[in-house]
Amino acid sequence: MQLRLRSRAPSIKARLISSYLVILFFGGLTTSIVGSWIVSTTIMAQARRMVDHSMAMARTIYRHQEDDVRRTVTLAASGATIARYLAADNFEGLRSFLEGVRRQGQFDFLGLVDASGRVIVRTTRAAAQGDDLSGWEPVRAALGGRAVGGALVAPRAFLAAEDPALAERARIRLVPTPRARPAPEGELESGLVLMSAAPVHDLRNRPVAALYGGILLNRDYSMVDRVWELVFKGERYEGKDVGAVTLFQGDVRIATTVKTSVGQRAVGTRVSEEVYQAVLAGGGVWRGRAFVINDWYISAYEPLRDPAGRVVGMLYVGLLEKAYTSIRDRLILSFFGIASVGFLLIAGITYYMVGSITRPIGELVRATRKVAAGQFDQEVSVRATGELALLSESFNAMVASLRKMRSDLEEWGRTLEDKVRRRTEELVAMHDRIAQAERLASLGKLSAGVAHEINNPLGAVLALTALTLEDLEPDDPARENLQEVVRQAERCRNIVRGLLEFARQSEPHVEPLDLNHVLEDTLALVARQSMFFNIAVVRALDPALPRVMGDRSQLQQVFMNLLLNAVQAMEEKGTITLASRQVDGFVEISVSDTGCGIPPDKLGRIFDPFFTTKPSGKGVGLGLSIAYGIVTKHGGDIRVESEVGKGSTFTVRLPAIQGPAADPVGHEQASAGEP
Repeated sequence: MQLRLRSRAPSIKARLISSYLVILFFGGLTTSIVGSWIVSTTIMAQARRMVDHSMAMARTIYRHQEDDVRRTVTLAASGATIARYLAADNFEGLRSFLEGVRRQGQFDFLGLVDASGRVIVRTTRAAAQGDDLSGWEPVRAALGGRAVGGALVAPRAFLAAEDPALAERARIRLVPTPRARPAPEGELESGLVLMSAAPVHDLRNRPVAALYGGILLNRDYSMVDRVWELVFKGERYEGKDVGAVTLFQGDVRIATTVKTSVGQRAVGTRVSEEVYQAVLAGGGVWRGRAFVINDWYISAYEPLRDPAGRVVGMLYVGLLEKAYTSIRDRLILSFFGIASVGFLLIAGITYYMVGSITRPIGELVRATRKVAAGQFDQEVSVRATGELALLSESFNAMVASLRKMRSDLEEWGRTLEDKVRRRTEELVAMHDRIAQAERLASLGKLSAGVAHEINNPLGAVLALTALTLEDLEPDDPARENLQEVVRQAERCRNIVRGLLEFARQSEPHVEPLDLNHVLEDTLALVARQSMFFNIAVVRALDPALPRVMGDRSQLQQVFMNLLLNAVQAMEEKGTITLASRQVDGFVEISVSDTGCGIPPDKLGRIFDPFFTTKPSGKGVGLGLSIAYGIVTKHGGDIRVESEVGKGSTFTVRLPAIQGPAADPVGHEQASAGEP
């Protein structure tokens, strides 16, 4: 049944082809996406550079026309012709001269004011004279002797005085525009003019008048059409102009090449609120993707400022976005088409190549199924080289090995009963060691109870003996004996107290500890036992030992186990050396004995539970395992060095406390106050 289920799984040929095609697909997809991103980024960057170039061209043409107006007015005002006509009161000749200047400069208006700012000559309306223009900034500056020029917002009254047709041309009905800032409907009545004013001096070089003139930009398409023809060369996409050029008065289009949906110039439409805030309100340059009337354009807007630096309008150029996105999409589609054709071609080649590779594997699969059915007489001969030849050789070697293993298994089956018996004996022995450990634990609890019961009568003995001593005379011969009774009773009480503290079960209490003191207290607890009578203890303790964080009772248990093991290893006769030191941020306590040592083959197992090198009845193999667990929980470790016949050294390493808490002097002072 298992073989039938496995045969339904995809073949290695299918898995190889699918894995390779998945890798190829995702690799090709990643490459295509990255390539498409590079193509898109390159095309759109080219479009933005084109917009910047177009804006530079439009700015140059605008400033050239602005300079032409300033230059024409300044040259006409600085010559002596106007001064001579004024000196001779020849206003007809003056009007004729100024009319020639207006036509030469292609001005929409040109006029002359006297020193008080009243109009004395208008070329467009000969009869309109006498109105006061002294309050208008460019005229006031010219009367002050300074020539000024630039873009200005001319009120309707000024335009109507110059020529009613100009006032009518300047009037533009505001058209609701998507994405524009909210504004009431109405009409734009003022006009944006390129204007210049210059002082006129008499023959004695005294300012006697001011000449002003300019061009109304409202509905003057000459400049925007010129930029459009020079930069975009009439290029169209799907019936729409690719490029767009616009002059704004405020946020209203007053001259533009942008067309509405009915094919008319979009005069009176307004700019989006985002551009308004950046350019008109903020005075900066805006570049990016902008929605213009009814389509998206890659756009650039720059502010137009009057001579005083105020933003009065904007200059705009843009490229129809879909003219570039269509190129980008065609390139990306071609890129993916080529990748798809390549993918299909590689898939076909892969299918053929993988089939030729996996054919010998099929023969191996059939032979394997026969082996699985118990037919171990199979031999495979694959006509191939490389790994497949090695695989067939390995298969044949495997079948031979299986034949041998089957015979071995039959032999092992005959000896299995003996192995089970030996394992059972080992389990029984382990059970006995566990029972012994439980008996020792019970004995420990019993010892703690006995010690507690002994402590009470010892207290009574000490109290009664002390009272008896108080009643005796100083020279009483029994006093010395009673004092010896007190000393021996106190010694018994200290032994019982130490035993109770060691056996008491309590929650771990971690505190800064001096391991020298912990080691000395543990040694004092066991040193009075008979097994230590023939043991010499050598101390090599570092008095400047830093403290460690630990639980006193648990660490006493560790040192207790090490001391008892050392005594048993020396058969209660020899020398124990206790040493402490600090090494690389750790505190090390070593316990060395002169015992029999540990064989090298058993040295790696001494910390395993229930492993012991002692004779039966001398231990259950839990002491060092428990000690190892305690030290590990404290963040340290235990190391052992041993040589058979010379002894062993156990070293406990614990991390030292860094900082003021590790000051050994302070600890000595604190310990001195303990009872």
